[in-house]
Amino acid sequence: MASTQASFHSNSLQETVRPLAAFPENIWSDRIAPFTPDKEEHEMYEREIEMLKAEVASMLLATGKTMMERFDFIDKIERLGVSHHFDIEIENQLQEFFNVYTNFGEYSANDLSSAALQFRLFRQHDFNISCGIFDQFIDAKGKFKESLCNDTRGLLSLYEASHVRTHGDEILEEALAFTTTHLTSGGPHLDSTLAKQVKYALEQPLHKGIPRYEAWHYISIYGEDESNNKLLLRLAKFDYHLLQMSYKQELCEIISWGKGLESVSKFPYARDRFVECYFWAVGTLYEPQHSLARMTFAKVAALITMIDDIYDAYGTLDELQILTDSAERWDSSGADQLSDYIRASYTALLKFNKEVGEKLAKKQRTYAFDKYIEEWKQYMTTNLCQSRWFLRKELPSFADYISNGAITIGVYLTASAAFLDMDNASEDVINWMSTMPKLMFACSTHARLINDFGGHKFDKERGSGTALECYMKDYNVSEEEAAKKIREMCEDIWKVMNEECLRPTPIPRDILKMLLNIARVGETTNKHRIDGFTQPHAIEEFIRAMLVDFMSV
Repeated sequence: MASTQASFHSNSLQETVRPLAAFPENIWSDRIAPFTPDKEEHEMYEREIEMLKAEVASMLLATGKTMMERFDFIDKIERLGVSHHFDIEIENQLQEFFNVYTNFGEYSANDLSSAALQFRLFRQHDFNISCGIFDQFIDAKGKFKESLCNDTRGLLSLYEASHVRTHGDEILEEALAFTTTHLTSGGPHLDSTLAKQVKYALEQPLHKGIPRYEAWHYISIYGEDESNNKLLLRLAKFDYHLLQMSYKQELCEIISWGKGLESVSKFPYARDRFVECYFWAVGTLYEPQHSLARMTFAKVAALITMIDDIYDAYGTLDELQILTDSAERWDSSGADQLSDYIRASYTALLKFNKEVGEKLAKKQRTYAFDKYIEEWKQYMTTNLCQSRWFLRKELPSFADYISNGAITIGVYLTASAAFLDMDNASEDVINWMSTMPKLMFACSTHARLINDFGGHKFDKERGSGTALECYMKDYNVSEEEAAKKIREMCEDIWKVMNEECLRPTPIPRDILKMLLNIARVGETTNKHRIDGFTQPHAIEEFIRAMLVDFMSV
């Protein structure tokens, strides 16, 4: 699609040429039916889940199991998406295992599958277990033993473990290459269920997947396992269905809120992506206790989309300067100099945030709100810088583009929005965020790089610069070479994010998980060189599985 140049009449009745984008239309407008959960059905699911939770908890805490049997059961609970019911029990068990392991060197599994599972679970829960657990599988040349090549389950477990690596985990770099090679070559010769697991994992590593979608996928895989735990599987299906009921209700509220903004008539230049915004919110904060944060995240994401499209696909530089100056003062002075559409958008933004501020004041969380508004100002200032570059047909250096783009991608802003309604986002957490910690910067940089990797083709066709173009110019390389380098950078940033989550850290695990989940959604929806947010058909499968099609129980 080419860039669309359109003329609109401004308040001064002068024609203004605008760099409009031919965004794909909303594909969900007539596909999301109003939903009100049936009270009796909802209560029935809740009762059944409570009974199943009690039985699964007994299994989880039962004595007499080997350590690896307990690890395997924890893994099944997590992959089936029901670990939010057993967070304390799982944390206590893993802490106990880690203490014994680090103090006495025990519990080191003898088979590859068990050792890799143990390593992955510890790292996923931020325990800094040593890669030394894999030394027993290395030959005299420092390579993985060839005798492991036919151990498909062990290779698959090691492959998944390799994705929680950090800088310095050289053995896991070798593990990723070793397992990828042998799983790819051996996949066609496996039985159907294992073959499906291998094929899926090579396409989507567990650690980088969207948690709710990964649960949906694994429930079907686990259901094919003849040795599955029927009670655990039943809990997973009922829990997934019950959460879907909550999601559907919340999604309808988001759509209704969007209609109240009169987005189609007042903001026709912008992408209509309320469903996609809520999908990002669920992908980031799926647990039931985060309902308020999820709703705020989705609404702010929708407002970000509206403002982003003003800077990127509607406003002139003069208008954008006025808009940015108004945002810096956080008032409406100067708004009468803006076009009707921009003024309506900015007015909607001020009104929404005024209501949020009043709510947060009552909760005595003004420290979180102040940070959130600060992020809005920074977001709009950096967007103005980006607009200057591209409306003037200037291509910045790659370093300058990424430094600025790590803010314009909106991770700092959406995170600060989620923190508004997260109880464990204390003042200490907000102060931590203000120091621009390595984890926040890594998540934001990853988001910018993976977004530009996915959206490069669309943005290039409409004349908007991306990280790939800046890299191509700076290093005089081809588009394919630049794309390969961007993917390598994203992989390297995952190591940083993994490392920054390791204990000890003063930041609550829910906060760390939320930031990693932002990266997971971005990774999953952009990795095929399509921007799944702008091109909604690209993520339709995820939205249907997570939000639209009820899971059969």
